[in-house]
Formats: sequence, C-alpha cells, structure tokens
Amino acid sequence: MPSSTMKQVEMEWDIPLWMPQELLRSIFKRLPVRTLIKWQFVCKDWTNLLNDPSFIQEHLQYSAHENPSLLFCCRTVHNTLGFCTVDSEMQVLPVESLPLIEFLRGATVIGSINGLVCVKSNYKLISILLWNPAISKFRLLTKEANICVKMGFGFCAIVKDYKVVIISHHHHGHGCTGLIHQVEVYSLSTYSWKKVEFGRLFDGLEISCDGFSTNGTIFWSGFKEGNDHLLVSYCIATEEFALIPSPISTPVLSDSLFLRLSVYENKLALLSHTTSGNFEYTLIDLWVMEEGKDNKSEERWSWTKKYSVKHPYYLLPSSVWRNMIVCHYAEILRERNVPKWIVDGILLVNLTTNELKRFAFRRNGFDFGIFNYVESLVPVDKIHI
Repeated sequence: MPSSTMKQVEMEWDIPLWMPQELLRSIFKRLPVRTLIKWQFVCKDWTNLLNDPSFIQEHLQYSAHENPSLLFCCRTVHNTLGFCTVDSEMQVLPVESLPLIEFLRGATVIGSINGLVCVKSNYKLISILLWNPAISKFRLLTKEANICVKMGFGFCAIVKDYKVVIISHHHHGHGCTGLIHQVEVYSLSTYSWKKVEFGRLFDGLEISCDGFSTNGTIFWSGFKEGNDHLLVSYCIATEEFALIPSPISTPVLSDSLFLRLSVYENKLALLSHTTSGNFEYTLIDLWVMEEGKDNKSEERWSWTKKYSVKHPYYLLPSSVWRNMIVCHYAEILRERNVPKWIVDGILLVNLTTNELKRFAFRRNGFDFGIFNYVESLVPVDKIHI
C-alpha cells in the first residue's frame, strides 16, 4: 500500500510513482534540490535515481544552464560567515547555516564549483571545508601547514575529480615573503594529499589572491619583479603549472587598479577596474582568454577585450553572471574636495545595453563576497561522476 508521503507527492505534483525511467528523469532534473531531497525516500526506485551519478550530472547540467545563481557570502560583526543565494528570477533565498560556527569565524570562501563551496580557515591549522549547501553535507579537512598560503579549488571532467591546491609561502616574523616553497594538492576521489613539483617556475613570483577555476584549470593572479601582472595556471588533469601573460599593462600594485577573474561564454575572463585621478569615473574592461592547441608555443594564450565602459560610480567588478557584470558600488561625495564613498551595495551592468540596475540586497554584515553558484546533488563524500 502506498505511504502517506507517496500519496502526497501524487496529489500535489501529479506525478504517478510508477512511470518510465526516462520520463521520470526528465521531470526530476527540472526540479529544485530542496524538493528532490524531500522525495529521496519515497520509494526505492526514487532513492536509487537521486543517488545515481549519471542523474546527478544530468541535473547539474540542466540547473547550470537554466538557473545559474549567485552565492552571497557575508561577514557579520562577530566575524562569522552568513550565506544566501540569488536565483535567475532575482529571488533572494537564505542558506541554512552550518553548525561549525567556530570554524566559520574568520574563515573565507575560496570558490564554488558544481554546487560545492570551498571555505578555508587559518585558525591554528589550515582547515578546509568542502560544503554542498543545497543538500546540507560537508567534508572537513585539517592540515598542519604554513599560515601563509594561497589556495585554489576546482574540478576536471577528464579525470572526474575535485582538487584543492595549497601554495605555501615562506613565513618570516609576522609576515610572508613572496617566495613559494611548497605546493600540495588534495584529491577528493582518493582522500589524499600529495606534493607537486614546480621547478623554478615560481622564482620571483608572488601570488596576490586565491584561485579561480574553470574548465578543469585553476588560475591565480600574481606578479613578478617590476610589478608585471601575470596569471598562474594549474591543470588538474596533468598536474602542471604554467605562467600566462596578462593583457593588463598597468602595474598590479597601482592603487587605481582592481582585478577579478571570472568566466564569460565558458572561457576564462579578466575583469579590470580603474578609476580616474579624481574619482570622477570608473572604467571597467572585460578581457576573455583564447587558448590555442599548441601547449609548447609561447603564443598559446591570447586575450580579446570584449567590453569596456565608463560609469560615474565607484565600481568593483566581482563576476560575470547572465550577461551582466555584478559589481560592488559606492556613490562618491566630496567634502572639501575629499572623496567620500557612501551607499555601498550591488550594481548589475548589462553587457549588451550598458544599462545599470541596482540590486536591492540587504546586507547582514560589513564585508561580503559574490560567487557564481548552482544548486546540485553532488556529494562530498563519494565523488564519482
């Protein structure tokens, strides 16, 4: 006899429990994760389907195409992290907080891939949280390491694996030198760490931020002597590093320059922000990287400027989302000819029309980050797609 849960599903959603498998997959891949989680124990066939790696991938691909979202990470006055998401309909949805409050205190978000969010904390140990907010599952890694680290998190479809990369700098007194002395990689498929050789590639190199991942490669922004900006890439499949020339000629340490890596039309993108000397306008450029087939050629990478526009606001571009650049913004007022930033919030810049749209987002803290995100059923305990 059908259970009460079965009857409720049939009545509310008009989905008969017994139907062809392909039809059921077609229906389920269109449903939000929170609905599927409620249904996973309705019957054995549904349980098996919702845990089938091929269906998890099918649901992920549909969600990424039809409902790309944003993840807002907000730091409160108590130095803890809070999260919410914004879906393609511009609806703000809260994210259930984790019980690891002490871990989240002082932590930062590295990035989000396929619905998994990577968070790091440098409190006593290097702690890494791999978390799927949609299914409320996480995996916590702790490692004794130098506190002066830059990290990256990415996925490669070729090797079907998620990897965390830790790049350690030398520690000296109360600060870090620019010298890189060790690279370690954690594989989620094998649950193990390994050291990666990089030779003299990093001589004189300083990495300025945590990594951004797309298409099986993790990228970091950095610079060498003379403040020449460049990118560092790590291929997850081959475990090889490379240095990529940058399209930016302005010294990376310039006070007027702000850089952020993102993705545009499934390619690596570089968002740059510069301001005029008197903060009269902001210039935003969007560069897209084209990658050639010859891995040994110096001309393997080339950049194309896809977008450039001036705006009378102080804008810090964060990511490209649904043909828009998501920016932190502040209007500038002058008191005795001294610029003052006010009305901090979110501004969406349309890449086609240049239209500006203010996004009414209520902040719960004084500092926050924005990341591209998609809800998924991807597990964090057994990664096999």
